[in-house]
Amino acid sequence: MGHAGGGADGTPRRPRADAEPARSAALSRRKAIGLIAAGIAALVAAVLAVLRLLGRPRPDPVPSPTAPGGGGLVLLDVAAPDGTVLDLAGLLTVQTNGAGQELRDDALLDATTLELVELAPLKRHAEATAALELPATPVCLTLSWPTGHGYSALFADLPGPGHYALAELAARGLHTAQEDIQAQLRQTADSTRVGTIDALRNRTAQALQDCEAAATHAERAVLANAALEAATAAQLAQDDTAALLGPDDAMLGVTFTAPPAPGDSDLAVDRLAGAGRRPLVRIVVEDADDREEIGRWRRCVDELHRAGALVMVQACDSQALTDYDEAAWEQRISALITAFPDADAWETGNELAGEWTGPHAVERTVQAARALAADPATAAAPRVLTLYYQLGQGTQEESVMSWAATNLGEELTGLTDVVGLSVYPQWHPLGAGARRVLEALGRVAGDLPVALTELGYGAEDLDDGPWWFGSATDTGTGREAVARHLTAVALGQPRAWAAPLWWYYLQDEGLLPAGAHASQDGVAGIAQELVDAARAKAE
Repeated sequence: MGHAGGGADGTPRRPRADAEPARSAALSRRKAIGLIAAGIAALVAAVLAVLRLLGRPRPDPVPSPTAPGGGGLVLLDVAAPDGTVLDLAGLLTVQTNGAGQELRDDALLDATTLELVELAPLKRHAEATAALELPATPVCLTLSWPTGHGYSALFADLPGPGHYALAELAARGLHTAQEDIQAQLRQTADSTRVGTIDALRNRTAQALQDCEAAATHAERAVLANAALEAATAAQLAQDDTAALLGPDDAMLGVTFTAPPAPGDSDLAVDRLAGAGRRPLVRIVVEDADDREEIGRWRRCVDELHRAGALVMVQACDSQALTDYDEAAWEQRISALITAFPDADAWETGNELAGEWTGPHAVERTVQAARALAADPATAAAPRVLTLYYQLGQGTQEESVMSWAATNLGEELTGLTDVVGLSVYPQWHPLGAGARRVLEALGRVAGDLPVALTELGYGAEDLDDGPWWFGSATDTGTGREAVARHLTAVALGQPRAWAAPLWWYYLQDEGLLPAGAHASQDGVAGIAQELVDAARAKAE
């Protein structure tokens, strides 16, 4: 894991010193949400009345999205709830939750693959909040953006040159993409769930009609905030239900960062039983040459198998990958194969695309996959490759879909059975953009299954990124919201293999061995949230 996690003894996991650019010493993480999410419903009527008196020219309608691209200038408006059209500085304050321009993450992406086209494309403009120059190919603008539900990866497909409300473009994209999933849910879900989502989508449709009727650009930007709020609520509700559409055999996964005390492995698995799914446990071995540690893990694996769980052995945590030269790496993989010939799956590469994994990450991953494929004891076990999710918060080379297009060569792909994603929303928001990102991951994977193979939020040893989800003030509530939402939407993918391999499972459940570092205090547990998200099939 890159931005968070722990060693096999439960000690805190932090990024290497060079894994992230320098950050502000104090982040005003709660300031900006009021600009957009707070007070929309109460203020909008009065604001619109004033705006209509201004008599400004009516904005152009949204062009048809059927032929985007071709270059040209795009002007984008964003309005505060009081009707003020923000300038670029105001947009960046909202985008970064007050953390400062060094954390801006606006980017132009290929509209289909989500590969990076340009970082920080937004520029100042006298007649709008921001402007950007379109490339010749179809693109979408992405950036971290809040609604009342928290920060999401906002995607705004850009139809062509023109003057638009940013939130309206994003809301239209969500609303349109929901239609196919909603049709599928009508064949599968109960009428109450479908009716709830339909009602939310009707609210979005009305809000989008209101945008079209706006008399001024400023009025349209104010109305767009309500449209995005409605579209996001519908998206999250649909995501929470979409697990009904995923495969029945997709597994509910968690991570063990240390071997639990004798008997606690069974207890950890028992807490997942209500999901009606096969449990998958990833184990994180720190020192493969430490006989005592391997002995504890060997006992743990035996207990997990007796409890009916499958076990995935991680070849190496991303934080430790640069510790190994070629000889030491070969020794580690050999020792793990010897210790766990009965492993049900192997994670050959963890958080590839993370800068901290070093220049030999792909080489080491290929070496591990070759060794596993060549050994008769492990050849049949699925080999899982985990990519590190970020679209615009790092360098251009690290943007995950671009990294995959450049680095997933034929041999590595041929040695891989499952493609997974590691997500830490406090540094890399996902939220309402989760389905689009997971669908892009599916295109990277081709015919292979996909998975959410690492997830964490709100632990004490996580770097405290500027973005939040679920609650701006209560980290525990945010943790639960992240766990429920991303587990459900990941299990709802048509080729879902497992989710979410929650990194802090033992810490959250109070099952770390004596003496290990508990990463958060007073946590009520995460198992029930995972179960509730995953058991949609059984309801």
